[in-house]
Amino acid sequence: MEPTRFLPFPGAAPEDVDADLAEIDAAVALVSLGLATRVRLVGLAHADAVAGAGLAHAQASHVAFALDRSPSGTATITLGPLMPT
Repeated sequence: MEPTRFLPFPGAAPEDVDADLAEIDAAVALVSLGLATRVRLVGLAHADAVAGAGLAHAQASHVAFALDRSPSGTATITLGPLMPT
């Protein structure tokens, strides 16, 4: 009998996750600087993977954060409005 060999399953590349988090950070900056009331991010490749860090960044800047999922499973992140301090 041949030995069993495990093949690693490729996960998300760190660069892709970092790019999605950078999108969230840019949206947080737009809202916190008053340049936008709300920003909705759609089509992020790894929305679930960056949601926790994105929420922390938004809360640190007093920006509301919402992760919504459509019936088809697509994730949308909405940032804003500013929360009272």
